[in-house]
Amino acid sequence: MTTDTLQRGTAHQTSLAVWDIPAAITAGERFAIKVGAKSSAGCALAGCRIEVLDGAGAVVGSGRLGAEPWPGTGALFWSEIALCAPPAPGIAPLEVRFAGAPPGEPHGDASSPFRIAVVAVPEHVLTVTVAADGGPVADAIVRAGPVRATTDAGGHARLHLAKGRHELAVWKAGYDAPVTPLTIDADATITIDARALPEDDPDAVWTA
Repeated sequence: MTTDTLQRGTAHQTSLAVWDIPAAITAGERFAIKVGAKSSAGCALAGCRIEVLDGAGAVVGSGRLGAEPWPGTGALFWSEIALCAPPAPGIAPLEVRFAGAPPGEPHGDASSPFRIAVVAVPEHVLTVTVAADGGPVADAIVRAGPVRATTDAGGHARLHLAKGRHELAVWKAGYDAPVTPLTIDADATITIDARALPEDDPDAVWTA
């Protein structure tokens, strides 16, 4: 989640929050984020316009805040904004902008920058098996750049990757696994041997 607040000589501040940003988005793919706005005076911001701008300042998505605050908050009015990822892979800067205020309740303009990771269209499937001491490691996070998956009960995970070089990393608490470089030019299968780390001895005595 990202937040920001900006006040320009007005009576009330407006705070913005952005969440549910996907970890990685395929180039040209449609996705959605959630955006919330909160008045420092607790004003109802339902119906106020929210815009999303690209790095060049062009509006690429917009919506209006809903009638009800986000559950568990007193006055964080929110909306889901539909967007389309840029056509080229890379880190794309975006910005959320609060573009209106309730009648009779002056608020300063507010904006909040955020970024999305855009990946090339996946051409191949990499099937990863994570094992340790001859058995599968379930619930391990397998990551190649911004693309990630979690192993199932059999220690298997499938990553949809673009052609080219990648670095495959595996993480799970209590295990250690090497980062594995690989080149993808077809569907592939790989096994990662993780090492179970020894548990801390609760009875161990530390001396300076």
